Parts: sequence; C-alpha cells; structure tokens
Amino acid sequence: MKTELHLRDIDRGERGYMLTKDTMYVRFVNNAIDSIYSLIGQISAITSDNPDQIRNMALVKGSAAIRIAAVRQNLVYIDTARSMTPSKYYYDSRELMKEFSSRLNGTLTIENKLLQERFKNEQFYEKLTSRTLIYLLVIFCAVTLILFFIMIKELRGRMRYQQQLQAKIIDLRRSHDELKEIAYAASHDLQEPLRKIQVFTNMLVYKKDTVTDDEHTLTLSRINSSAGRMQSLISDLMSLTSLIKIGEEKKPVDLNRTLQFILIDIDDRIKDKHASIDIQSLPVIDGYGHQLSILFKALLDNSLKFTKDNVTPVLTISCEIATGKELININPNLSEKKFYRIVCADNGIGFENQFITKMFRIFQRLHNEDSEYEGKGIGLAICQRIMANHEGYVIADGKPMAGAEFRLFFPVEA
Repeated sequence: MKTELHLRDIDRGERGYMLTKDTMYVRFVNNAIDSIYSLIGQISAITSDNPDQIRNMALVKGSAAIRIAAVRQNLVYIDTARSMTPSKYYYDSRELMKEFSSRLNGTLTIENKLLQERFKNEQFYEKLTSRTLIYLLVIFCAVTLILFFIMIKELRGRMRYQQQLQAKIIDLRRSHDELKEIAYAASHDLQEPLRKIQVFTNMLVYKKDTVTDDEHTLTLSRINSSAGRMQSLISDLMSLTSLIKIGEEKKPVDLNRTLQFILIDIDDRIKDKHASIDIQSLPVIDGYGHQLSILFKALLDNSLKFTKDNVTPVLTISCEIATGKELININPNLSEKKFYRIVCADNGIGFENQFITKMFRIFQRLHNEDSEYEGKGIGLAICQRIMANHEGYVIADGKPMAGAEFRLFFPVEA
C-alpha cells in the first residue's frame, strides 16, 4: 500500500539524516509527509459513507500527526545535539510508526471486508437477476401458451358461430323467398277473386230485372264493402312488403320540397279540417324520395285523422341536430351518435303510451271497427319500415286528449 511505502520513506530519510546530516534527506522526509497527508485525505473521501471507517480514519490521522511530530522533533534534536546516540524521539517515532501501521492495516482490513461483502452481494444479485429472468421467461412462455390456446379456442368458437350464422342466413333467405311468394299470391291470386266478388255483387244490386228487397240489397252492399276493405288491406300489405327489398340507391332529398308536394296533395283535407300546419326548416338527407313522401304523408294523415271535436287542429314539424340519448333503450351505442331529430306534433286525441308497441304492429288499431276514426292499422308499421330502410328510428309519445308526438331520428352522415 502506498501509505506504508511513504512511511518507510520517512523512516529511511530520518535515519539517513541521522547518519549524514544531509538536508536532501530532510526534503525527502517532507515530500513523504505531504504524500501521506494526501493519501489519508483520499482514503477519507473514499470511506466517507461508512461511520466505522470515519472513526477509524480519525484515529489514523491522529497517529500520523503524532508520528510526524516525533520525526520532526528528532530531526531538530539531530541538528542541535552533538552526540551520535539516537534520541528518545527516534525510539518514540518507531513505536508510533507501528501504531500508525496497525491502525492503517485495520482500515484496510475493514475496507477489504466491505469489498468482499459487496462482491458477495453482487454475485448474489447477479444470480438472483439471472434466476428472475429465467422465471420471467418461463412465466412469459406459459402465459403465451395459455393465451395461444385461448385464442385457438376463441377462433374455433367464432368459426362455429360463423357456420351457425351462415345457416341462419340461408334459412332467412329461404323465409324471405317464401314471403315473396306469399306477397305475389296476395297481389295476384287473392285480389282477382275479390274483384270478381265486387263485380258480381254490383251486378246483383243494380240488375233491373231482379227483384230484391231492402235486406238483400243491404247484405250485398256489406259484401261489396267487405270485399273492398279486404282489397284495400291487401294493397296496403303489398305496399309494406315492397319496402323490404330496395332496388334503388340513396339520393339527396330536400324534405322541405317533399313536404310542399304533400301539402298540395292533402290540401282538401287540410281545408276540410280547418287545420293549421307549421313546418320549420328541414334538412337535406340521403334517402329514398318516394319512401320519405309516404312517411310524412302517413304522419300528416294520422294527425288529421285523430282530431278533437270543435278544436282547430294544429300540426308542427320541426328539426334539430341531437344525440341519440333518447335511443338508449333501443341501443346504448347510439347515445353519442348524431341525428337529425324531426318532431311531428299535433293537438289531437293522443293515446296511452302503454299502447305504443301495439301501434307499430301490422293491422293493430287502438280503436275498434265501429269507431268513428277510420284506418286499417298499417300506416305506422309502414313508417317504421321506412325509418329502418334509412337506418333511422321512430319514437312515439302521446297524452290522452292532449296530442301526440312522433320523433324521427335520421343519422347525420359523417
């Protein structure tokens, strides 16, 4: 160790000066002393994080100071004494050198012990790190395998579900073809006998050479009326089934112009009811123009049909852009989607909200056959079908004798 070498240099310089009194040895001693203080400072800085070493270095510094002081006193004695006999200071410095070496070796022992402990700790943590990495690798491989098998299982489940879905699609297409055949039969095979019944009943009613009493005439009229009603129902049913399959592309439709043409078409009914219709600014949407005309005409006919006696009908149609929060019960995913919300409201007889589901079913009426309000119970079903074709939704809200409100939700195109 360098500190011990410098101590030996001090010892050699001291003895050399004692023998020769050459000042070169004094400079040699002073240089060694400076080097010792420098090394002690470096050792103190290195061991400043260890309380035991701090205390031990304090003792080392004290021993070094006493040893150096003894050497300086011995050098002074050599300069002043005439005898060549070594002084007491020389022997004291020799003992102090042993003490200094012993404390310095103690410091070295503690430091070596700390180094060994640190080395052991490093080895321990290296082993721990390597084991941890191995364990993590094993766990990662296990998790990867588990996820792989889960993915394979999910993929097989999806494939089975896809096969089931494909089978259901085939069944649905078969059912759709059957419905088309039924619709064709309704449009041709059923309507032809009805037309013949109407023709023959009319011939019996108006035939001059046939004598019929009032009862027979009334019966024939009822038969003719029922046949006409059945023919009208079949025609409406055909209108509904024709909306299921769409053979045209969507085009921009200005709802303002659509409503203008509808108002012209039903002008006689509006005047007959003395109705007031307020139509606010409506948007241009991508849709099927003919279907949208049927939709709004059906809603206006509905409002003009179910009016209160001695009360001027008031109809309003307004529009605003809104989110689908009102559609949460239909589909929660629509809550943040944007829609054109078109509200058709009136001050008619209204309805009980408990019958809303029934209102949108085919041939379901809230009033019986003998009611003063005409209708066949298919208009709102057609409206709902048209909204579905436009990827929209319709919500009804009514209050008995206070009016009804139909809210149409058309998606706002991105």
